[in-house]
Amino acid sequence: MAGAPRAGGAPPPSAEGDWLADARRYLIAIQRYRWMVFGLSALGLLVGFAFAGVVLAPGYAARASLWIHGPAGQEGEPGPLWSGRLPISAGWSDLVRTNIVLDDVVRGERLYLTNNPASDTVLATFAINQQVRPGRYRLVVDNGGTAFTLRDAAGRVLDRGAVGDSVGARLGFVWVPSPGTLHAGETVAFTLITPSAAAAWLTRELKVSPDPDGNFIQLELYGPDASRTTAIVNAVAARVVAVAADLKRANLTQLNAVLGGQMRRAEADLRSAEGALQRFRMQAATQLADGSGSVTANFSAPTDPRFARLLDVKSRRTQLLRDREAINRILARSSGSGPVVDALATIGAVAGSTELSRALGELTQKQAMLRTLQVRYTAESPLVRRLTGEVATLEQATIPELAAGLARELERQAAELERQANATARDLRRIPPLAVEQAALQRAVTSKEQVVADLRRKYDKVRLAVTSSIPDLELVDPAVEPQEPSDNWAPVIVMFCAITCFGAGACGAILLDRTDRRVHDPDDVAHKMGLKVLGVLPHFDSPPPPLWAARSEGGVKLIEAMRGIHVNVLHSHGVGPAIMTVTSPGRADGKSFVAAYLATAFADAGYRTLLIDGDVRCGVLHRAVKLLRRPGLTDLLGGEAIEAQVVQRTRQGGLWFIGCGTRTRAAPTLVGSGALPRALARLRPNYDAIIIDSSPLAAGADALALGTAAGSLLLVLRTGVSDGALARVKLYDIRRLPIRVLGAVVNGVRLRRGSSQDAYYLEGYEAKDEPESVGGPVVGASG
Repeated sequence: MAGAPRAGGAPPPSAEGDWLADARRYLIAIQRYRWMVFGLSALGLLVGFAFAGVVLAPGYAARASLWIHGPAGQEGEPGPLWSGRLPISAGWSDLVRTNIVLDDVVRGERLYLTNNPASDTVLATFAINQQVRPGRYRLVVDNGGTAFTLRDAAGRVLDRGAVGDSVGARLGFVWVPSPGTLHAGETVAFTLITPSAAAAWLTRELKVSPDPDGNFIQLELYGPDASRTTAIVNAVAARVVAVAADLKRANLTQLNAVLGGQMRRAEADLRSAEGALQRFRMQAATQLADGSGSVTANFSAPTDPRFARLLDVKSRRTQLLRDREAINRILARSSGSGPVVDALATIGAVAGSTELSRALGELTQKQAMLRTLQVRYTAESPLVRRLTGEVATLEQATIPELAAGLARELERQAAELERQANATARDLRRIPPLAVEQAALQRAVTSKEQVVADLRRKYDKVRLAVTSSIPDLELVDPAVEPQEPSDNWAPVIVMFCAITCFGAGACGAILLDRTDRRVHDPDDVAHKMGLKVLGVLPHFDSPPPPLWAARSEGGVKLIEAMRGIHVNVLHSHGVGPAIMTVTSPGRADGKSFVAAYLATAFADAGYRTLLIDGDVRCGVLHRAVKLLRRPGLTDLLGGEAIEAQVVQRTRQGGLWFIGCGTRTRAAPTLVGSGALPRALARLRPNYDAIIIDSSPLAAGADALALGTAAGSLLLVLRTGVSDGALARVKLYDIRRLPIRVLGAVVNGVRLRRGSSQDAYYLEGYEAKDEPESVGGPVVGASG
């Protein structure tokens, strides 16, 4: 078929118009299978409504806000140490997700229970123990309403009893249905999960959003039940505030105990220093009595200012060396906790070091917080693990480094003081030993007194905080039950399903159109077969009127359509007598109908027209014209009759008819013999138009023989019936024969409103016979 000339004369579509033609064909295909497309779209709407109503019910978002109080410490204090607040920035967000909060909410709100809302009254008193068996259960009440049976999903009996007794005690249930809630024959179905599983679900669904500035925490939960979701969020918020208050109180209690221990150790060191000073004075009194000292009676240095300054320098150096030795001794035996921390806190030089003092305070606070959390959480808890790491860092790295640095600084300061002492006058270097030692002991007592006073002040402050502490979290914006869903996906899902099904229907329609062999539209003839469409005949919901009564029974549209086809056929045929064969791909395409009415149109136009029924196998055209079938064409070709015997005049003026003749096995052979061209040659001079109705193209070679004898062929195709693929194959055979295809007539077209194909008839322009004049004056040209 490749390279075969295009029959008819229909120009090939331009490349620029291909996509427009394809789009038009797609729209026509969708319109042709519109009920399938509409049905799938309606199905998509139903599926969308069902899915949105059952699976994606509207969701409601409940939100609550917690306010984090600022640090209560004053300037110069390690604020978090004495306020008792959580010492980690992410502690509040982690606290919300801990089991100590969520387990209580799960049990309080009964999130472990899933049941039908109709069973809420029966399950109103349902609770569980610490250990419970999860699963799906059915509580069945007997027909008498006096006994119950508890079954699992497999139907096994788990518990029996009388109505009013406890249900499922062995399974971990704490449930005694209220009197009057269980009715005879009632079945209560519910599903139970473990509290830990419910807490895990709540952890996943609960959104915790800390404020960027760290002052607020927002809790948000999304769920299908507005009231229940709001209750859960408020329960979580209230539980978080309560747990924060408990943790702060426990933390402050631990701090109070730690500071109490440090203060008692500092007081013991103070008493030791005071005792050392007292013992020194008693020994010094004995030496003065023996005359071995040159100090004044009150153990003070002489009144020389240089002597007093030099004595102060040496006593300070002695104190620095003692503090350095104490720090080195503590670091040498340091294990990083307990009494070592207390020992460092009682050293005067440590109290004067801002960084080391703050580090010791932070360590004390974190140790106290760690003890508090270890009471409530396991060692694998994120809070405990984080605090343990921070405490270890302080004990093993930060504090030893700061303490070693302070020892080096004290050694440097002692060396500086020694240099200052050596720079003093040599005659003042002989300092009375008793005076120097007395000054050092007195300075040690003073340092210890300052440490004790500082610890006592902090201890009293923590004691006051324990008795008057307020939670660091406050519920400032409780969740309010939402009235409108936060995100309703139902319209989106419905539209998505409808559009998807519409698209599937449209694609199905296009696919069916591509795979359908039938002719559906005149464009199929023009684009797929390359034939010129000479005209279309409209579809008739009722049988068309008979040939001889088309005008009288309202067949005006049919007559006008045939007149247009007649003009196009005559123009396509050219000069000379119009001799043509009318055929179609198969049966029921309307070829005989078109041949008869086309012959009528030629006769109406004044052409002497001969209509021949060339379908020698199954021709019935004689019934349409109400004439005889035989003698006919086969009789003429077989020499059994002459032209005058087979030609019959019809009721239509100017139209003659030849029937198909006697049906014999030799009829197809006669059609393909040389007798047919000779018979047509004898008939041609007597008629202006000869129209031959042939057998279908699929019924042997009769149509090809008739077309070859006539020289031209008119193809009739019926929308929704004619096999387009078969027609294209037969057209390839026709192109190899001396047959000129005039074009095609498309039959049974359902004309669309406003279609250019419906251009043969206009209301009010029917052709009518004017009545004869009744007489009267004729208006002349002169008026």
